[in-house]
Amino acid sequence: MRRGAPAHPSPRPPPPAESAMFYSFVKLFFALLVKIYLRLKVRGRGNVPATGAAIVVANHASFLDPIVLGSACPRKIHFIVLREMYDWWRLRWFYWGMETIPVRREEEARAIKLALGCLKRGQVVGIFPEGGRSSDGILKDAKQGAALMAALSGAPVVPACIRGAFESLPIGGKFPSPAPVSVRFGEPLRFVATERGRRDRAAIETFSRELVAAIAALEEPALENQPDRDRQRAASSGSSGNS
Repeated sequence: MRRGAPAHPSPRPPPPAESAMFYSFVKLFFALLVKIYLRLKVRGRGNVPATGAAIVVANHASFLDPIVLGSACPRKIHFIVLREMYDWWRLRWFYWGMETIPVRREEEARAIKLALGCLKRGQVVGIFPEGGRSSDGILKDAKQGAALMAALSGAPVVPACIRGAFESLPIGGKFPSPAPVSVRFGEPLRFVATERGRRDRAAIETFSRELVAAIAALEEPALENQPDRDRQRAASSGSSGNS
């Protein structure tokens, strides 16, 4: 191996025709699976732009989230995934065929560059702004990657709230239980550039908080239909955030 070469170079994406066929097959398979086994319900599909670049952001607490969100979205999502997950041989074929964007934890700049390439081609990029799975299912503060992508690309950001995936397959779970899941897409948000331009750190931090707030707002109408423990968990989360 040449000195300085990456240990696991990213494989080339599949040809467009093969990719489209693979994606259609996988989405149909998993869409039927989550529809029947997890009783997937989707609201707000119309908020996802029918064409052009877009960024979809959602809460993240389960390995099921990309499958559930991808099944619910009317357009193909290019997810940003951690390289260690991509290199897991049991799932690598899946991530390769779905044309995900594999990056290492320390390669945020590279992830943003690759994502901006997708957006420039008019595609949809999916990112979980928390930067990892929530261990208790409660929405955490966001990192700035999604907000920075929105600032640099000008693409609309569609917030989405996933419910039920954590109850079906929490961290440490081996197999999903048949808990009902739902996805609700909110109205697109856009980063508004300030006088300092699109790289204004303060504006990006503010927009990042707005994205989390938008995701949280989509969760609120569903609280009254959830068990008491879920309402208490959400209420305690709000209280702790105000302390």
